[in-house]
Amino acid sequence: MSSPTDSRSDRRGGFYWYQEKEPFVSVTTVLSVLNKPALQYWFGKEVYRAMVINPTLTEKEALSAPYTASKGAMGRGTTVHAIVENYVHEQDYVDQASEEFRPYAQAFYNWVKDHDIEILEHEKTLLSKKYGYAGTLDLLVKFKNSGRIMIIDVKTGKDIYDDYFLQLSAYKQALLEQDGIDAEMGILLLATGANGKPTGKSKFQDADYCFDEFLACKTLWEWKNAELIESVGYVKGVRKT
Repeated sequence: MSSPTDSRSDRRGGFYWYQEKEPFVSVTTVLSVLNKPALQYWFGKEVYRAMVINPTLTEKEALSAPYTASKGAMGRGTTVHAIVENYVHEQDYVDQASEEFRPYAQAFYNWVKDHDIEILEHEKTLLSKKYGYAGTLDLLVKFKNSGRIMIIDVKTGKDIYDDYFLQLSAYKQALLEQDGIDAEMGILLLATGANGKPTGKSKFQDADYCFDEFLACKTLWEWKNAELIESVGYVKGVRKT
């Protein structure tokens, strides 16, 4: 990985591989150490729902229900990112989105129009040689009316969670280190209703800078994965650059 715009293809095993030989842990891998109470609640609810719908399920079948649902959520996330990408490259609008996901597309397009957004980068891979991590941001945008430059993470769901700020903070530090751009950060939530379907509405929130907290997660991840990082030749802590 020589810092091209999109180096997700150079990611494997939770690492981005710089120049195909040096591992840099991915931001999302680092954040996997966090406890997520909301996710645990969702898991239990999916098991309960599956049993209500079909009381004859075995224990194994019931416990597999959340994984089936999560595949659907992953598909939703992939589709939404495709909607964003299609807009970036083709300037196509909602008539190009499937009926199921069209409200997400409408919410995104409305946000871009209402805030007079110029998209500067999309799916840009960032590398922090100093701290040994890498990740791929969703959007780097300019608000034309105010001139603000922001890293935007596009999410779908019912709410915005604090751990999103850690992810964005890592991207902010890497963007500053790699390209000298001191960007602000924000979360764009394309809302999902209580019925699990898109509402066509969005919520935007500025993100707090939490880089020290991200580094704390990274230290904990390194501690928990000592054998793995030794086996792949990953360098812990702050690196000499």
